[in-house]
Amino acid sequence: MLRVYLTGANLKATVVGNYPKISSDKSVPNLRNSLNAWDQKKLTSEKLEQVYQETIRRALKEQIEAGIDIVTDGQIRWDDLVTPLAKNINGFEIGGLIRFFNNNVYYRRPVVKSKLSFKNYSTVEQFKFAQANSSKPVKIALPGPFTFAQLSLDEHYGNLEKLVLDLAEILHQEVVGLEKARCLYIQLDEPSLCFHPDQADLALRAIRTVFADVEVKRTLFFYFCRVAQFLPQVLQSEIDAVGIDLVSHTENLEAVLSNNWDTKELILGCFDARNTKLEREEDILKIVDRISKRIPANRINFSPSCGLEFLPHESALKKLQLISGIARKIN
Repeated sequence: MLRVYLTGANLKATVVGNYPKISSDKSVPNLRNSLNAWDQKKLTSEKLEQVYQETIRRALKEQIEAGIDIVTDGQIRWDDLVTPLAKNINGFEIGGLIRFFNNNVYYRRPVVKSKLSFKNYSTVEQFKFAQANSSKPVKIALPGPFTFAQLSLDEHYGNLEKLVLDLAEILHQEVVGLEKARCLYIQLDEPSLCFHPDQADLALRAIRTVFADVEVKRTLFFYFCRVAQFLPQVLQSEIDAVGIDLVSHTENLEAVLSNNWDTKELILGCFDARNTKLEREEDILKIVDRISKRIPANRINFSPSCGLEFLPHESALKKLQLISGIARKIN
């Protein structure tokens, strides 16, 4: 039955964004220990940079060897989704720690103190280094403008629309820089939209601004949440691919099946990135079988449900191997 619907399958395996910074291999440099030593002035900035670069190379190598087709640099230099960019935007101050959605991890909340404007690129040099050390295309994942706004504390604008649209203009400059650096895959993470589906028009207008006049594979990814209320609007937008977490809310599968995907690609986040338990192959194949009756198999891709940094290193590796292994078996 599966073979009938997957004729011409060319499933790609990808990741969402972050990856464990600390290896289970004790023979490689430990980034956390190196950062602590640097804080205590026991390690030079040059030595710390060497550890960063070695850790990024390891993350890339492990993804490629596991069979991942589109990789990331693991966001090894990032502490969270928004702080790395907020530090390079005029008008932001970095605030205190706050919980990141429903996870037992925290991020430093950016505080908007004045009108925001672009200051420096955050990811262009990171992309260049990663692509120079990867035989596979490197994807850059950024916070979408709506999620960026929702994860920030606004003490200046007093108007969500103005804040979101200014962030969109700033992210657009980042994306233009990435395009000039020959980045082919750019993903915007928009989990906050799931909790404010009535703001879909604003979020999608801002996303159009981010991707205006750039020639890249434009991807949106939604995790930790339900997508049914706004998915039809997303699928009518100019986005090329949509990634959906099918693990946190299993009803997202029905939302996928009940909508018209036209020419859009689907990134199936059907591997739990917050649980060490490995998925059963037959369960994944059943999901793909159902979806492939609605979406051509050559427009279906595999990924974890969110970033893999929630998992211990060994478990993240096993997830990668499972994802690519099932994709190869279907192909």
